[in-house]
Amino acid sequence: MKIMIMTRLNVPKIHTCVLAIVLACGFGSAKAASELRLTNAVFQEIEVKGEDGKVERKTVPAARVIPGTEVFYVISYQNAGDKAAEKVAITNPVPKDLEYIAAIGPSIAEEVSVDAGKTYGALTALTVTLPDGNTRPAKASDVTHVRWKLASALKPGDEGKVSFRAKLK
Repeated sequence: MKIMIMTRLNVPKIHTCVLAIVLACGFGSAKAASELRLTNAVFQEIEVKGEDGKVERKTVPAARVIPGTEVFYVISYQNAGDKAAEKVAITNPVPKDLEYIAAIGPSIAEEVSVDAGKTYGALTALTVTLPDGNTRPAKASDVTHVRWKLASALKPGDEGKVSFRAKLK
């Protein structure tokens, strides 16, 4: 049984983001699937001058973002239910005003889509169809969605994070 949970989040000064979680649940209950808790946060790195005069990079919530600024999404998940969630896939659209750069950190079977979520795969395996019908290899700027597949069941209480970096167009 497949269940889709949609959550809307307001991200100040960037856009509204839609986070979709698709679960293929072995336990067959929409109630149990609703126990998956998600949070989506958007951050940016800024340069801060210390008292000693040294400039350091600091991670802060994205608040003032201008074109060309890199941001990164962190999607946190937790199974708050009392049964394991099987075959969990976390899908996050890349908003049109952002250009995907790459996944961050250890990847959990990360896949991307360049056709609005119709097909997924490794970026190097995907192609884009041009207006004349020819195709070319897909590149990071073509990515419309990012998806992570958890390798094993998410036991009650288990939690984790997935993330990706993007640039404001």
